[in-house]
Order: sequence, then C-alpha cells, then structure tokens
Amino acid sequence: MAKPKSQDETGKPSRKTLRLTFEVVNGEVKLVKHQRVSMITPPSVGERPETGKHGGFWMELRDENDRGLFHRNLHSPAGDTVEVHSPDGAIRREYAPPQESTFEVLVPDYGEAASIVLVGKKSGGAQPSMAAASAPKTRELARFEIPEGGEQ
Repeated sequence: MAKPKSQDETGKPSRKTLRLTFEVVNGEVKLVKHQRVSMITPPSVGERPETGKHGGFWMELRDENDRGLFHRNLHSPAGDTVEVHSPDGAIRREYAPPQESTFEVLVPDYGEAASIVLVGKKSGGAQPSMAAASAPKTRELARFEIPEGGEQ
C-alpha cells in the first residue's frame, strides 16, 4: 500500500504542519500569514501533477534544488471560473474577472522545504476556445519562500 503524501521517508506522517494564508487581489496572490501547528498534515490526494502537462491548480512544496516534496490540489484560487451544468447534461466553464479572496493551504512543515509554488493556468478572464481548453498549459504563477519563525 502506498504511503500518504504527507509522510516522510520513514513512513511516519508529518506531525508538524505549516498553515499558509494567501490573499488574491486583482489576480495577484500574496502570502499574508503563516502559522506552525502541531498536527498531522492531511495527505495530498492523487498523484503529483506535472507543470505544463496537467490542468488545474495546486500548491507544491519544493526543496532548495526545486524538487517537489508535497502537493495540495486547489480549486480556482482566484475565484474567476466556475462549472455550469445545463439540464441537458452539458458542462461548460464560465469565466469572470478575478475576485478578491483568501484561501489557506496546509502543508507538512519539512525542514528541507525552501519554497511553496502556486501552479495553474492563468485564464485572463476570457473563455478559451475548445482547442486551448483541451491543451492544459499550466505554469508557475507565484513562488513564496518558506517563512521563518512561528507565526506572522
């Protein structure tokens, strides 16, 4: 059985968690608060996505060599897209200007972690064509250094 993604190499779950609070204003993401918490980090879900290959949004904890240590899937952190389900069963994506929002991410508080990276596809507020929608072009949208100290 595969170990949950919040476990270290010894197979033990991380009992130290870093709670990061982000704010989105005018489409720009800022790290506004951090807190170190003594709790088991919830595991990530699914296989680690790859930038440029997979769609969606995720935060990725990386070491000083830019190696991925952990990922957390996100749902549209800028709040600029929603799925609309029609009575006929069709599903389409609607885009709007980015909204001001706040979201939190829980990641393991690994000593070797150097940065946290937001990966996704910037929509630009316009609905892409079907060809563009079928070819995910995720990229690094923002990068933040792991904060020092207990709480900010």
